[in-house]
Amino acid sequence: MTAAGSFPEWVSVFFFSFFSVVACLRPMQPRQRVNAIVFGIIGIGLVLLLFLPGLSEVNTFRRLLPLILIPMAYWQTGQFNAPLNQKLQAMLVRFDQHVLPMLERGIPRRIRRWLHVYGEYAYILCYPMVPSGIAVLYAAGAAGQIEEFWSVVLPPAYLCYATLPFLRTLPPRALEQRVEQQIPRRGIRKFNLFIVRLVTHQANTFPSGHAAAAVAVALGMGRVSNAIGIIYSVIAISIISGAFLGRYHYALDLLLGAALAVASYVLVSK
Repeated sequence: MTAAGSFPEWVSVFFFSFFSVVACLRPMQPRQRVNAIVFGIIGIGLVLLLFLPGLSEVNTFRRLLPLILIPMAYWQTGQFNAPLNQKLQAMLVRFDQHVLPMLERGIPRRIRRWLHVYGEYAYILCYPMVPSGIAVLYAAGAAGQIEEFWSVVLPPAYLCYATLPFLRTLPPRALEQRVEQQIPRRGIRKFNLFIVRLVTHQANTFPSGHAAAAVAVALGMGRVSNAIGIIYSVIAISIISGAFLGRYHYALDLLLGAALAVASYVLVSK
């Protein structure tokens, strides 16, 4: 990384600046406007700290900073209360209505229940997925690849969050009472829903930020070693499956989020 700034840093500055300006221009509740602008100012300020004499050479700070910026970006755009996009939501629901019956017909009920439980456990891994990728790079002696890692992970994650102020939909679990009742109410399900209520704004991200980040990390880990890449790919697929089976996301959310991650990886790898 250079004192002039890296691609992940400039992408972050652009993201926080853009939505700070949007918050000034769009009709919003005063408190939400202030929150969005404060998140933006803090995000920009954290990045600009890297240009201060002394800090510009502290590689650890530069490498770990996006771990803070990602949730801040999520919460900044979560302050915008766009009206529900009924057409988009209806499209997402219709697609799932074609997929879910196929699963119900093709998989025995008992196995479906176990898949739901497995999916709930896998879904928890979406939270440590990105930090664990950084930890693996350090452990593998590949800390020099972290800038490229963030160049793959940040753009698709930011793009998923960037749609929130403009394309708002409800998560499927909020609409599908019948399906929700069929999901085993194990402790892990209750725990996941508690975490969702605690740390998310409970609006659906289209595309899915979880899918984008999980797939981007898995692709990045493949550059460390094939074995690590395979392990992370299995985890990413499990997270995506759990997000769909648990009705945290629509199928199209997840597919498009994964596609953004693949596109980002291809562009960075050229």
